[in-house]
Amino acid sequence: MSTDPRWTEWVQVPLTREERRRISTRLGADLAGLGLLAVGLGIAWATPDQAQVGALVQALAALVVAAPVLARGAVGLVRPTPLGHTDQLVALAVLAAMSVGEFVTATLVPVLLEVGRLFEERSALGAQAAIEGIRGLRARTAHRLTEAGEEEVSLDALVAGDVVVVRPGELLPVDGTVCAGRSSVDQSPITGESRYETVAVGGSVFAGTLNLDGRLEVTVDRVGEGTVLGRVVELLREVEASKTPALRLLERYGAGYLPVVLAVAATVLFFTEDTSRAITVLVVACPTALVLAGPAAMVAAMTAATRRSILVKSAAFLEGIASVDTLILDKTGTVTLGRQVVREVEAADGFDEGQVLSLGAAAGQGSLHPVSRALVSAAEAAGIALETVGETREHAGLGVEATVGGRVVRLGRASWLADHGIEAVAGEGSGACIAVDDTYVGRVSLFDQPRAEAAEVVSAMRGLGLERAVLLTGDRAAVAEEVGATLGVDEVVAEVLPEGKLDVVRREQASGRRVLMVGDGVNDALALSGADIGVAIGARMNEVALGGADVALMTEDLRRLPEMVRLADRTRSTTTVNAAVGVAFSVVMVGLATSGVIPPVWGAALHNLGAMLVVANSARLLR
Repeated sequence: MSTDPRWTEWVQVPLTREERRRISTRLGADLAGLGLLAVGLGIAWATPDQAQVGALVQALAALVVAAPVLARGAVGLVRPTPLGHTDQLVALAVLAAMSVGEFVTATLVPVLLEVGRLFEERSALGAQAAIEGIRGLRARTAHRLTEAGEEEVSLDALVAGDVVVVRPGELLPVDGTVCAGRSSVDQSPITGESRYETVAVGGSVFAGTLNLDGRLEVTVDRVGEGTVLGRVVELLREVEASKTPALRLLERYGAGYLPVVLAVAATVLFFTEDTSRAITVLVVACPTALVLAGPAAMVAAMTAATRRSILVKSAAFLEGIASVDTLILDKTGTVTLGRQVVREVEAADGFDEGQVLSLGAAAGQGSLHPVSRALVSAAEAAGIALETVGETREHAGLGVEATVGGRVVRLGRASWLADHGIEAVAGEGSGACIAVDDTYVGRVSLFDQPRAEAAEVVSAMRGLGLERAVLLTGDRAAVAEEVGATLGVDEVVAEVLPEGKLDVVRREQASGRRVLMVGDGVNDALALSGADIGVAIGARMNEVALGGADVALMTEDLRRLPEMVRLADRTRSTTTVNAAVGVAFSVVMVGLATSGVIPPVWGAALHNLGAMLVVANSARLLR
């Protein structure tokens, strides 16, 4: 449990036990069939008078390797699928070959196709490798704290409210809140950031992250599939099952494809009376390369995206992103850091800024209020050593009162200080006021700082074709306008409730625009769901927001947004090239087969080449 997992290792996961069993079964049948074919050919060559026995053994070999294809083809008649159409074509080719005694062809064609399919399934583009890699990040057991002490339990035995103990070097087994202890945690598997996070009482931790150097007691919030890591697995499953436009096109016209191929093969047989040539037509007409055109590109893009902490939920994103022209951004926690920081310190007569900050931070040491934490952080950044604090009392919605060096220090609203007979200097900006005993010391103004990369990202998104940018927030208009000016957006809509954010999205859509919405919380869920493309951002994103989004960014780095758009553009172009390769290859191969240039076995081998070209082209997305 002391491993240090990374997202980029997902695609290097070895075969699972179930995959090994399934592949062994499939390859075992193929090897058995090839063995029987060799025996049958040996009998026919060594004892010509036993040629019928040799033919019987060869027929048995063909049945052994062709049975799975024949079964899948029969099922495809009841439940049509793109791969079912392929299996039906192969089944027809096998039956046609067996009917004329070409048992070598009937055996080798399904073997070659099966080997090619196995290669495709276990290429580096496999979404299952990513899913299994994420499962590898999970702890297997947890140490639950009880009245009698600790007990080791499976994760299934944990429920919300339980307390688990996590020691240095162990993976966090749950999503939860630290209730005791302090430690550094490597959260890179979840956040995508390389720096370590220091967590203490009240801090959030996530399953799959690594506890580095301290003992933690964690109250369980979510476990198993409910954790951030569990939701990631579900997202990847959705990606694997999602369908691209090229695949849906094949499904739509696949049912008509088979009769056309049969008609071509029948025509060739009628005019040439060459059974081998007709069989070759059936073999090379299998649209495997076209079937793979969309899924191969999509799964490759998903693998590349997860390496950058971008999780694509469905192929609808790839279709919709091309026409998006409007970017709507939530403010707090999305384009801002989501926490208060000190912007300015104002000192009263007789005091300096250092004293104001020192006294305010000392009073706020024992408080978890965002203003208190902001002052403590600012004092630490300034290298100010804080005095020891005695009794601390917090007054909800008003401020905090603490004994510092024998004096009473108050940090809070000006109106609260006035209630104690302390008048703050009039005409100064809003903020938190500080007083010592009955003397006003000064005030600090705070703000939610925009992310350093936010303005750069808005500019980059404009360069990628977005014509309009809108900032949404429930915050005050003056604050929102200041942030909007920093980002360079076209419009700021402030003091809006969740329904109001959805109304803004619908207003933009009613004007003929296609909207990309980015948010991180419950109040963004409606807008994320109503937008043409919704992007949830940050490892701490709410489950409701995640459910309404098409894409999830598991990092708070906004620079992933333009990367996401560029990847979508490349994926669409790759899918188009794949589809063109698939169609062109099928047409060329059918032409060669109709002309009698290639025999059936060569047709099967070359048929795999088209599929490999599609896979290789899709693999370029991994770079």
